[in-house]
Amino acid sequence: MRIHKISVHRISIPFNWQVSHNLYKGTETEAIVVVANDESGHTGYGEGTPRVFVTGETLNKTIETANSLAERLAANEFHTFKGLADYLEITGSLKLSQQYPSAWCAVELAILDLWAKGEGKPLWRLFAQKPAADPYVYSAVIPVVPEQSLSQLLNMVKKLRLEFVKLKIEDKDSGISTLKLVRENLGSDVDLRVDCNGAFSPDEAMAFIEEVQPFGISTIEQPVQKADVKGLGFVSSRSSIPVIADESMCTMEDAMQLIEQKACKGFSIKLSKCGGLIKCLKLLDIAKANGIFCQISCHIGETAILASAGRHFYALSRQCKYLEGSFSKYLLREDIVTKDISFGLKGHAPLLNGPGLGIEVDESILKKWITD
Repeated sequence: MRIHKISVHRISIPFNWQVSHNLYKGTETEAIVVVANDESGHTGYGEGTPRVFVTGETLNKTIETANSLAERLAANEFHTFKGLADYLEITGSLKLSQQYPSAWCAVELAILDLWAKGEGKPLWRLFAQKPAADPYVYSAVIPVVPEQSLSQLLNMVKKLRLEFVKLKIEDKDSGISTLKLVRENLGSDVDLRVDCNGAFSPDEAMAFIEEVQPFGISTIEQPVQKADVKGLGFVSSRSSIPVIADESMCTMEDAMQLIEQKACKGFSIKLSKCGGLIKCLKLLDIAKANGIFCQISCHIGETAILASAGRHFYALSRQCKYLEGSFSKYLLREDIVTKDISFGLKGHAPLLNGPGLGIEVDESILKKWITD
């Protein structure tokens, strides 16, 4: 495969409603799309969703970095997948790639999609002969929204008969009242977990955990601020509810620090914040070797590009407890593919077996939402 051209684009697609949590508030996507072409006429797509409160990446700097990384790959020729994978691993370990993981994620995914299309096989097949069994079961993720929107979302959860729900909260009092409302609406059988996005101090987190015991919470995610690994460990060692690290868990170094300090029971792995598929597969191995369960997560506003990549990632994992993503039709005004891949009834979604990412990007729709 000879890479002919790589282009980087900023995209912005409106949400169906305003969404927020303790660290984020938005009404539209904040993402980049990378498009890679080879000399045989194949096209590969990648996406990155920079979040300054997670990795320090601004959208403008992410675009600049993705262009710089793309220049390293453009005009290169690869004869074997091992040669390509080795090159991607080396490039992904560069300081620039590590500083801007969502930029590298977008570039890497575009190249992997391009290679897999050239081979005529699904992306997951590049790394394994057999996938994890499907159907794959997705969670609903409920952001902080006004009461009317919350009611609509809960009705949607009930209509789809979703079995797993994650609720984002902003503070103790509103969090408890919303949890009460959600549990009353959805019943006791739904697996309900809470994402705090660093809302509490360690002592506040423990007080919150004590008060939510009656609601049967399965996990609590990022109860303290990103940099407070010691505080995270304090909560994890005393909490009856397993603690998941999200903003505190972005890099290999983060993972090892969390393990060494016994700071959590679970990792929230996102392709964009963790720097692409190859790094995320390594994080899965590290977690498994150290008895850490994993949650494959997503950023709000991902299109079908990252959603499909997340499903291929899940196809390569066997110890993941929760799966998030693939809900663009429920959030985005319009996705950029010809066929929707969002999850359906009970959160189920099939394995993607088409070439590459297994999606067909509609170039006319993509161009519509490019804001370069």
